[in-house]
Amino acid sequence: MKKIILALAGLAVAAGAYAQADVVKAGERALKEGQEAAKVVEIITPAFTDPATSQMAQTWFIPGKASFAEYDKLLGLRSFNRLPEGGESKMGHLLIDGYDYFMKAFPLDSVPNEKGKVKPKYSKEMLGIIAGHFSDYVNAGADLYNAHDYNGAYRAWGIFTSMPENPELASRINAQPDSVFGEIYFNQGIAAWQGENLENALNAFMNAKSKGYSKKSLYDYAISIASQIGRNDTVLALAEEALPLYGNESDLYIRQIINYYLQARNFDRAFEIINKALEAEPNNAQYYVIQGVLFENNEQKDQAIEAYKKATELDANSADGLFNYGRMLCDKAFAAADAAPTDANAYTTYAEENILPFFTQAADVLERAYESANANPESTITGDILNYLENVYYNLRDENKLNDVKKRKTYL
Repeated sequence: MKKIILALAGLAVAAGAYAQADVVKAGERALKEGQEAAKVVEIITPAFTDPATSQMAQTWFIPGKASFAEYDKLLGLRSFNRLPEGGESKMGHLLIDGYDYFMKAFPLDSVPNEKGKVKPKYSKEMLGIIAGHFSDYVNAGADLYNAHDYNGAYRAWGIFTSMPENPELASRINAQPDSVFGEIYFNQGIAAWQGENLENALNAFMNAKSKGYSKKSLYDYAISIASQIGRNDTVLALAEEALPLYGNESDLYIRQIINYYLQARNFDRAFEIINKALEAEPNNAQYYVIQGVLFENNEQKDQAIEAYKKATELDANSADGLFNYGRMLCDKAFAAADAAPTDANAYTTYAEENILPFFTQAADVLERAYESANANPESTITGDILNYLENVYYNLRDENKLNDVKKRKTYL
């Protein structure tokens, strides 16, 4: 009885293998009949996981070829403006799916036979099909991006940029200049960023840079993302590279450099950088703001006040300069208050001479800072300015202006 059971079990395994082989043949018939790729995949799916067929190149070649074939049909419809709704996205995913299926088929098509010889059956055709759609992956990425399918766009553009790295494919595609790949890598980085995959985004931006892409937007995106994911050394390298290129357009880069050395408590290097920048641009108000921050962090309060004041003299509308200058004037008033005499009569005279003048001056400076910051929709310091003004008018016993500040705060 035991032998009979084993024999029956063996027959069952063989029957299963034959069944999956029939599935592959059915998928091939569907391909030849021109059925949609989704139908071909539905038919052949059981063969993907069966040990007898999952290691056959044909199992993956069939749905891959069906995907490319349907893409070509839709491309024809598109040329006559007959593409159905959502057709652009479908075309993009057909290209991605076709590539993925072929990538699974390639290694299986190179397995040595029982005589130890490798006789690929499908590889040449697959290489030709993929190479023939080389430029289509650029358009597919754009279509998927416009459809807000950012992960799909990232994949499509990634396939395009990977082809020259494959020697078999590289020999079959038209060579493109690095500038083309730099542009596509940049777009790929934007797609990954939109899809909130920051690691992939940063890698794509760095790849774009390696191809000579050096627009300001690349540095801005890459620095922001590197900062978010804690790649401080990368932030520094990018900022140092961008500074001579775009430093006259934005103080972002020198701020990032200074911040790096501030975090490292390397004040000597930080001062060296900002002082060199000021030598080159002595009328740059923002550089004085940065210098003030450095002085302040280095416990050089008087020098910080002078730097902030210089910034406001160079740019009367510098919200950062005005706010920091006003804030430091408040600190001077608070420090004077801490040293005030306890006798009531003596305090009144002391306050009028040593405390209130700083608050009065701070009120004027901070109101100017508020006007400047409030006029800039991107400013993030308006609330901080009002907090200081509230404190100033409280100490000046100016109830009307204090209430006005409280009213302004309700609109934040």
